[in-house]
Amino acid sequence: MNPVQRLYEDHRDALEYLRDRQQVSHHATLQMTLPKVLLLAAASEFEERVSEALRDHVRENTRDLKIVELVDQKAIRRHYHTLFDWDTRTAAKFWALFGSEFKAEMKNYCQHDFLLAIQIGAFMEIGSLRNQMVHNNYASFVLEKTLDEVYGLYCDGDSFVQRLPELLRLKFD
Repeated sequence: MNPVQRLYEDHRDALEYLRDRQQVSHHATLQMTLPKVLLLAAASEFEERVSEALRDHVRENTRDLKIVELVDQKAIRRHYHTLFDWDTRTAAKFWALFGSEFKAEMKNYCQHDFLLAIQIGAFMEIGSLRNQMVHNNYASFVLEKTLDEVYGLYCDGDSFVQRLPELLRLKFD
């Protein structure tokens, strides 16, 4: 069980405990807070794993460690937020970073892989909601998702992150 899954299980158990003991006000407070915590944890994990997938892809395609370091410093580290267009919730900007041809091929590929489109959508929604939450006063931000809904997005988005290394290796002729 990874840390986000464990966090979800712990949060779900806490809510169940409070519900079973009829601690209505505490339960209501945590129902508003815990989905936000889980969302931040999911977004943070995705950032770490996508960044590592990109580093691995560069390492697979060059033996020059200077190039690997250059890409890490100037394109990955502290630049993750610029890789995607979180407002549109599409991966087009990300695919375009690998060239216009790859972007066009990935657009076509995603149109024929309905499951991948759902996974990318969930990944992008996590990132978009994370940005809205942290840039619009976290404490007063109302996340209109339940803990289970956030976890569902995480599970779908996680499938995209798991597939990312293979997607980056795709060759289109």
